[in-house]
Amino acid sequence: MTGTDRTDADQTMPLVDLFPHSDQIAVLRMQSPPVNAWTDPFVEAMEAALTELESSAARAVVITGTGRHFSAGGDFHRFQQITDETTAREFVERVQGLMDRVAALPMPVIAAVNGTALGGGCELALACDVRVAGARAKLGQPEVRWGILAGAGGTQRLARLVGPGMSKLMMFTARPVDAAEALRIGLVEAVSDGYDPLPLALELAETMAVNSPRAIRSVKQCVDRGLDVDLPAGLELERELWIDLIPDGDLQEGAAAFFDGRDPRYPD
Repeated sequence: MTGTDRTDADQTMPLVDLFPHSDQIAVLRMQSPPVNAWTDPFVEAMEAALTELESSAARAVVITGTGRHFSAGGDFHRFQQITDETTAREFVERVQGLMDRVAALPMPVIAAVNGTALGGGCELALACDVRVAGARAKLGQPEVRWGILAGAGGTQRLARLVGPGMSKLMMFTARPVDAAEALRIGLVEAVSDGYDPLPLALELAETMAVNSPRAIRSVKQCVDRGLDVDLPAGLELERELWIDLIPDGDLQEGAAAFFDGRDPRYPD
């Protein structure tokens, strides 16, 4: 979390750049110097980008930052304006809603954590389906140092990912973990050889994009919703979503491609 101001030169650059890497893969790049802090204009730009992605035909999305920062989280200038319960509720509901929208995107979402991901930046990575870290990445939830707690899903998604003990250790101490430690505890799924994780994230996105989008959406629902129910309910969800896929014909296309020795061709 930090306080930050944009220079005049920065004003010409969009706070969030959403662009196609290919016909099937979109890249969302945060570029609000110096640290991609969560100011009101930045949140508005993120919300607009998510609105576009929600109706997009992209089969995978990669979210990354610029320079040495993925996102250093909340902006202290903004925090100074939160002085009562009403403004606090408005703020936390908005940022929680934004992270929920990231998590609810129908396609795989990969966080390419290119550097510092603290507070809201870490929570954004947690809301993604898969996290790839650059060699110099640092991730953490330091909110208790500043008299607050992680309010954009951090206390819930971090515990589900690394377990309650490790998540409490990270949040109680306010200390970030480096890329190697993040990989060890399961906070990220891969670490790139260099500082920039974007090439590896795009490689993973390309591997995902050739598969059935309908089946991937169903897998995402099974895993995400299954975490909140007991095993019998999760198995019931899996069974029903499996059955629901059959009329779409993707299984028949997949089987035909297997016997023909070709790549399957799935519609969006």
